[in-house]
Amino acid sequence: MKVITLSDSYFVALYGDAAVYPMFLVWFREYVHNPLNYDPNGQFLRDIAWGPDGKVRKFSKYSINGYRFHTKKFSKGKKTNNSGVWVKGDGGVDYYGVLHEILELDYHVGCPKKKLVLFQCKWYDPTPRLGTKVHPQYKIVEIKRTRKYGLNDPFVIAQNVKQVYYAPYPLCKNKSAWRVVIKTKLVGRVVVEDALDVAYHNDISSVEERVDDELAGELQHNEGLYEEFDPSELRLNVHDYGEGASRANDEEDPIDENKISEEELLDENKTSDEEESMNEYEISDKEELMNDYE
Repeated sequence: MKVITLSDSYFVALYGDAAVYPMFLVWFREYVHNPLNYDPNGQFLRDIAWGPDGKVRKFSKYSINGYRFHTKKFSKGKKTNNSGVWVKGDGGVDYYGVLHEILELDYHVGCPKKKLVLFQCKWYDPTPRLGTKVHPQYKIVEIKRTRKYGLNDPFVIAQNVKQVYYAPYPLCKNKSAWRVVIKTKLVGRVVVEDALDVAYHNDISSVEERVDDELAGELQHNEGLYEEFDPSELRLNVHDYGEGASRANDEEDPIDENKISEEELLDENKTSDEEESMNEYEISDKEELMNDYE
């Protein structure tokens, strides 16, 4: 079964562009319920062909596909502008435009109940080099804001829309009518490109090797000067210490408390002799005094 959309040229070729609004809903319902066009997988289209509920909800902002959209009226006077829209068309044609209305439709025929969100947009002319230009090397997209899409196709399903914004050329007077298309990143999502599956210790080891190389380079003399020495002199200096000799920074030998030098023995003997002679002299003086008293 051929899926019919508002942008399809089949209906327009039959009835003209002016018949889209007054006739398309009736024609679409008859088309999908025609037994000649029956499709076993087309139950969804047969349900929505009966039309939405009479009540329609309108929004000034809507979040979908990871983007936060605002209508042009709601974005006016704000620091950020979220009304730029972009959809992929048939044949690789990209359509860029501005969001004007957000409509939510309810379909009560069939089970489960269905909801459909439509964006009503005004589109720029997608004609190459006239309304849209793409840089051959850098793939920069430009649109001419003064050229509009000629066909009557304002509505698009919200699930198919991505967000963009349009940046002017402030310093180029000859490009005042052109705008650069910049695609908006998704809200609340992280896109990882070219992720490397490398363990952390590999990174650390490479850093340590780099530091070691830099340190080795700093330790080398810039002019390559090296001091020569004779190995025989080193051996002679070692033999000069002799057996049992100690260097200045070596620890001193512990003193043996039980070892008494000869000088200390002589001093002690001399002291003892003097004390004995003094004692004998004192005793003789005392004896003489006693005899005289008697």
